[in-house]
Amino acid sequence: MKNFWKDNSKTIKKLWLYQFAAAFMGIILSFVSANLSEVFTLLFSAVAIVFYLSLIYMVMWEAGATEKIRIDGGRADYKPLRGLLISSFANIPNFLLAVLILVGFLFGSKNGPFAMEWGGNLYFVARYAAILWESMYNGIVTLYSPNNPIIFVLMILPALFVCTLGYFLGLRNVKILGGKGGKVEKEDKTDK
Repeated sequence: MKNFWKDNSKTIKKLWLYQFAAAFMGIILSFVSANLSEVFTLLFSAVAIVFYLSLIYMVMWEAGATEKIRIDGGRADYKPLRGLLISSFANIPNFLLAVLILVGFLFGSKNGPFAMEWGGNLYFVARYAAILWESMYNGIVTLYSPNNPIIFVLMILPALFVCTLGYFLGLRNVKILGGKGGKVEKEDKTDK
């Protein structure tokens, strides 16, 4: 575990930084679309989500391409699902918020079997923390699932998929829009 963190901490920190940047963009777009129609709310949310997923894709593609160099040099083992593991570590805050929201909803729901005050408070605080931290999804949450806590679990799945795909394609040196990655050829240093 310690070696995994040591090897991948820069990538995980980049993923956190890019989620913060996308969340900031999502907050701004949420304010802009607050008084507009549902179509614009959905459109702005989609732009923020695509921006976020493209940022984390690029980070993971680069990590996979860097790992390919280590694998080709015999310094690392081939592990195509390492991107999923890195993404899982980077999404720990999202997982924690989703669990807190689910627990708070279960124990704090007025219509539920428990209806405990601490559960309602936990749900309120965790939900609004998640709305800030994952604000690129605000339009979708607001329009399609405003009271369903499962949406906060489902929001993690695109990031896991994109990170896994980006890492795998980086290992293969394949770009989504550009076919094969560029190959660097050695220069001939002989005198002519």
